[in-house]
Amino acid sequence: MKLFNIEKISNLYQIKIRLTFLFIKFSFKIFKLQKFKLILFNYKYKKYLKSKKDNTIRRLFLTNGNLNLINTLSLINQLELNKNSKNTLLVWTPADEEYEKVLKNISNTTPLEKYLSFCNKSHDYVVKYFIDNFLTDYDEIYFTNGHELFYRIAKLYPNIIQNITDEGINPLYPANFIDYSKIKNIYFTNYLNKINRIGALSYWRGGVSRNISKDEFLKISSKLEKLYPLDIKLNPNNKNIIFLATFCSKKSSQFFTFEELTAYQNTIIKKLIKKGYKVYFKPHPRDLKEYKDNENFKILKTKLPIECYNLKDKCLAIVSLFSSALCQMYHYQNIAGFCATDLIKKADNDIGINIIKEYSPNVNVLLEINTKSKTFEELRDEINKEYLNFIKDKPLLSENKVIEKLYEKLIIKKK
Repeated sequence: MKLFNIEKISNLYQIKIRLTFLFIKFSFKIFKLQKFKLILFNYKYKKYLKSKKDNTIRRLFLTNGNLNLINTLSLINQLELNKNSKNTLLVWTPADEEYEKVLKNISNTTPLEKYLSFCNKSHDYVVKYFIDNFLTDYDEIYFTNGHELFYRIAKLYPNIIQNITDEGINPLYPANFIDYSKIKNIYFTNYLNKINRIGALSYWRGGVSRNISKDEFLKISSKLEKLYPLDIKLNPNNKNIIFLATFCSKKSSQFFTFEELTAYQNTIIKKLIKKGYKVYFKPHPRDLKEYKDNENFKILKTKLPIECYNLKDKCLAIVSLFSSALCQMYHYQNIAGFCATDLIKKADNDIGINIIKEYSPNVNVLLEINTKSKTFEELRDEINKEYLNFIKDKPLLSENKVIEKLYEKLIIKKK
């Protein structure tokens, strides 16, 4: 055993030194310059609260990706949050240059006082930016549920009114690190009038649950669809299916390698083609891999969510391993979504994937439909009938015992 040992633990504000000498342990902290800037930041924030005399509400919107951004802008329009206010919108997400430009153009559909982009920046970098520039003058903050960076920013303002916004169907459960007693409103979309949130409101300990307007989402989508039309015109005489690629991210890599992912997707696509469908492949907006047309499919190139496109008279269904769009596309565009979560053998304990499995019929249901000698309209009606029969008997997500049991197993017991 070592008679002397030294350990350094560093974060944004301090370095903690732990020493062991002759089996005696002691420690001390060395504060960084950032700690003293934080003290000055806190002073300026308190001064803002005390000296504010105007009626202008200053809001900070923190967004992650294109769907969350569109939902946030929809909420601004729905609640008329541009009246008597100054709004700052921040975008943070892993992104390539094209995707970052798309996010900026999406934000231009709604008036904002300030736009901040921190794509691909570290959490510490973003927090440090707020402190170094003394961005203290905010009264309300809106951020996506379960996002550690955004909650770190929210905690810079102890007296700010906190609200949670929608990022699709995945982060619909309370995160362990958020104090929900300080949340005023929880704005989710209630997809399909089934997928509202996980668990009773008592799980969330405070916030009032409210719905984001579908109509406002579609208004913005209509503008974006004209700004970013699909580069391929879908012939309604074909039996068109759009296959949504799965992003091989840091999280999903625990379930499969990229090679396994490609094999899963190709297996389904070949089955769809054999059944008589014409397949179009939409890469994930954040995917850096360059996909090319091949004998199996054509590429749909767009960085927008597929939910923005009105394709119900051109597309029969969407298919994916477990894209959240499978549960969102019918809500917005009346196009059914089918999943293949059964191929992902290691994802039994993933809450998001299990929500998709619960609220999206398996792709085998689609493959069992007889496609021969049927018009586009006849086939679409039959596909939608199968889809809606599957959905109608599903409980509200907040009352779904399968998901609740999984949540209690994975989340509550970790507290």
